[in-house]
Amino acid sequence: MNIEKIRVSIGSASILGLESISFKNKNDKPTTCYVMTFRQGHCMANCGFCPQSRDSASSTKNLSRISWPVYPFKKFITKLRNLPPLKKFKRICIQTLNYPENFHDLVEIITNIKNATNTPLSVAIPPMSNDKLKYLKSIGVQRVGIALDGATPEIFDQIKGKGVDGPYDWNIHLQCLKNALEIFPKDSVTTHIIVGMGETEKDIIEQIQKLKDLKILVSLFAFTPIKGTKLQNWDQPDVIKFRKMQLGRYLILSGNKQLKDFAFNLEGDLIQFNINKKDLGDIIENSTSFLTSGCPGCNRPYYTSKPSSTMYNYPRKLNDDEKKEVYNSLKNYVI
Repeated sequence: MNIEKIRVSIGSASILGLESISFKNKNDKPTTCYVMTFRQGHCMANCGFCPQSRDSASSTKNLSRISWPVYPFKKFITKLRNLPPLKKFKRICIQTLNYPENFHDLVEIITNIKNATNTPLSVAIPPMSNDKLKYLKSIGVQRVGIALDGATPEIFDQIKGKGVDGPYDWNIHLQCLKNALEIFPKDSVTTHIIVGMGETEKDIIEQIQKLKDLKILVSLFAFTPIKGTKLQNWDQPDVIKFRKMQLGRYLILSGNKQLKDFAFNLEGDLIQFNINKKDLGDIIENSTSFLTSGCPGCNRPYYTSKPSSTMYNYPRKLNDDEKKEVYNSLKNYVI
């Protein structure tokens, strides 16, 4: 075993018994075990929003607003192997930083995890060659995610590419996602878009439709300013904007609506959904539209929201007050 260290999100570490923390709501506990490849220093990429980025002055202990402490890899594997059945995770997700040895490290992490547990495994990776994607599938990776983050090629470039002296290119990311579709099973290739990067609401809805047509599952996260990053002084998006994007995503991905069912003003703001108030109430009551979106079993509690604030992505079923809040925020945008 060459891997000596691994980062584990603080919530996952608590479930594993590596840390002792309390949760505001017992149902807010992570249902996926989130881990991250370890390297000394920052990632080679330079994404403007990320504390792991090359030029970030943030601590490498963080990803978004969550702490990811370092643990001995052997200790992590032992804890994972001996996890009681009632605490077993629904999924394990490996976040992969960009550095020369990342594929070697990723393969070793996967191999040891698969020897310890049969829990479904996802990886979040930078673009990789087809041979590497095929190898990841052959050693037990069930799902693969490659983050676009920006809703348009221009915004991607501003936050991940040339605009921040980063190594990434929209076309390469998109092509790698398309390549992964030829390798992994149906509905197993994912990406995500960060809401609040300067895009219009129309930009996001259009991109969700395009990705859906390609059969790429898209998830949404709210931009979170982190001290020490290039975008530390940017504001988080309005919760209402995020709610509209969550509802739009659900309507498109469920197959119930297409781009023609959304009305926008000249500024690109979404001003009406082609559903009525009863439809809205049923969606809030019976769907997972306003929960964390992603792979099955992913809930990422407090990844972009403080426990004391309104949640962008809920990590569990909404209570009655939360359902009312969502309904009231969206009722003026339906027929």
